Amino acid sequence: MVAAPPQAWFVVALLVIAAIAYFFFQDDTGRLVGWSSIPLGLWLVATLFLVLFNRPLLFARWRWDLAALALGLSISGALGIFDAPLDSFSGDTYGGDIGIAIARYPVDWDRFDLGLVDYALAWVRVVILLIVAFILGTPNWARRTGGGIWTGILIVYAGVVSGSKIIYQKFENWRYERAQLKQLRKEDEEAFAADQEAQAKEDTDKITVAATPEQSAGTDETTATTITNGAPEDVGDSTTTDKSELEKYVDRLPNDPATPITVAYPTPTEVEEAEEHGITVPDYSAAHRFPWRLPNRDMLAIARPGGITDEEIADTSQRVEESLEQFGIDVSVDQVRQGPTVTMYGLSPGWKGRSEEKSGQRVRVDTILNREKDIALALASPNLRFEAPVPGESVVGIEVPNSHPTEVTLRSVMDTPEWTQFAENAALPVPLGLGSGGEAVMADLSKMPHTLVAGSTGSGKSVCMNALITGLIMTKTPLELRLIMIDPKRVELTPYQGIPHLYHPVIVEADRAVFVLRSLVDEMMGRFRQLEQAGLKNIASYNEKQDQKMPYLVILVDELADLMLTAAGDVERLLVRLAQLGRATGVHLVVATQRPSVDVVTGLIKANFPSRISFAVMSQIDSRTILDSVGAEKLLGRGDMLYMPIDKPKPSRVQGAFLNDQEIEGVVSSWKNMGGPALPELVVTFDDAGADNGGTASGNTGGDSLFDQAASLAQSQKTLSVSLLQRRLRIGYPRAARLMDELEDEGIVGAGEPGKPRPVL
Repeated sequence: MVAAPPQAWFVVALLVIAAIAYFFFQDDTGRLVGWSSIPLGLWLVATLFLVLFNRPLLFARWRWDLAALALGLSISGALGIFDAPLDSFSGDTYGGDIGIAIARYPVDWDRFDLGLVDYALAWVRVVILLIVAFILGTPNWARRTGGGIWTGILIVYAGVVSGSKIIYQKFENWRYERAQLKQLRKEDEEAFAADQEAQAKEDTDKITVAATPEQSAGTDETTATTITNGAPEDVGDSTTTDKSELEKYVDRLPNDPATPITVAYPTPTEVEEAEEHGITVPDYSAAHRFPWRLPNRDMLAIARPGGITDEEIADTSQRVEESLEQFGIDVSVDQVRQGPTVTMYGLSPGWKGRSEEKSGQRVRVDTILNREKDIALALASPNLRFEAPVPGESVVGIEVPNSHPTEVTLRSVMDTPEWTQFAENAALPVPLGLGSGGEAVMADLSKMPHTLVAGSTGSGKSVCMNALITGLIMTKTPLELRLIMIDPKRVELTPYQGIPHLYHPVIVEADRAVFVLRSLVDEMMGRFRQLEQAGLKNIASYNEKQDQKMPYLVILVDELADLMLTAAGDVERLLVRLAQLGRATGVHLVVATQRPSVDVVTGLIKANFPSRISFAVMSQIDSRTILDSVGAEKLLGRGDMLYMPIDKPKPSRVQGAFLNDQEIEGVVSSWKNMGGPALPELVVTFDDAGADNGGTASGNTGGDSLFDQAASLAQSQKTLSVSLLQRRLRIGYPRAARLMDELEDEGIVGAGEPGKPRPVL
């Protein structure tokens, strides 16, 4: 046999290396080179071949080899300019990481929001490489046509544009800081002038009072303004003889475990009055003068392109019509709404037995719905969802999952003109995602007013909570919004630790969450007293007519099931009370759970949380628990949700916005590095005496509203039975038996035998 030449073994080795790279390292190789592998691979193969078998030719034609390398790099840079579809083997662009490195600055390698100048500079680099290839390949022609001069001009142009961009950005930052400094100086001068005027008026009043002998005895008494919840802002210059107005007001307050003074920010006068009475309250007036700046939207990632083609839509429409036609059902696809994850096909029912002589009979909607499995078989898609009929349309909607979903980010919603207008008018705007038709879906928490979020593990529930929080803190300053976060899982909401919006550090212990919720109830009641004193009905009217604004308070609970396992009675009672009374005072709740069962999402909680968001759940029972209807068990996961606000009778399909850890860190760092003044915090009480009287799950007597009636009934009887409690109090057996046990614990009735009345002690 004739031995194979070295060139053949070289070809075999290249094929083996290419096969290994394709089958074993396809993802890594694709992201590294992408489609740049074709020009760069051809150059590399040719160069290796010459190095191994024909070095004299390589040394003689070295200019051509370098020109080929420059040409391959220019092609790779051009491919690196264009973004690749979602989940493409080449990564973010067609040119892979090599194309990105050639086309962009190193600081822009991971960015998706490149501007026009960045793309222009990328094309300049590509053209420079082409000119270099031209100069190396044909030096004589380049010398005659001035190729080197053009290369130098382009390099100078790229440097001038880059330098101008950096200088312009620094100039804009300097102008902004200078304007902020002027504003601060102006506000400080106005505040100083106002203080001087108030001091002069106070001196005049003291002189006038001292000139009157009858009132001189009262000049040593201090005037007071109240700083507690519901207290009037100014009592005036009236003097007191026994107690200050602050002490009188404190005496009139109910015996709450805690009465926070930080509902609205105290004025400087209130701070001085507090110090006179030994109450330490920081001066928060600086918070109003501090230039709070909202984070820049550019730190959020831009969604990569994706979606299905018109050919796929037409093919799916034809399959649906043909599959129903096989069973004698006449329908036509008259409407198509393409969304990021699913596409809704609107079916118009046809006519059965219709002719020129007969009017025929319309195809029934139930006939179409009964063929769900046949349509799923024809489309090879098990997750179909019917909407019959589509709200506001005379069609039957079929939502079919897209073969190539489109990525949805928080910026996909916040870049729309609808969001800009909505954020200006809404009190608490939050971005949710994109609807089944590709439209931006957003909500106002102040109108919802409380939201229940449910979904199994990994369905996108925690990402939705992060999107809600990020949307709020990117549109509202700490003067307008305060947050309370309860995170028993310890990892989902703790990244927000340290932002100025937090009214209390993130709570991770379930037992501490009970104390915080109890203090929030006290805070809410204090706000009611403040509204009552001002003669207003809700927080919107208060902030419109009062100088000292009352911030909204949003309470977020990431896992309700863990709290219910720890202290079900306390948690349910406190959440229900906050939900029932919190809307007028600006208190709103968002509660999430991964176990939407009836022992976690109780009837009282469902009744007071009218807005619902459901992600993918395991069964129809869970779907009915959260939405009172089926459908959530057919969701696709990864942010696919059914959103049912308080003003809509049916849930709508929404693809939730995705938010990665880098975006959260950027927004949180922006607020932490702002260096604002200290803000009020929630006053938390740990006194169990007053709390236990409110009722807990451990069987405290004050927790049952019928206990007093049962005790009164026992006083008029010699013996007491469970059946007597049922008849007189008109309650069921479990409630009556529990009351009997509580009466025994309190020593009102004695221990009895089963089936016999108990003696009254």
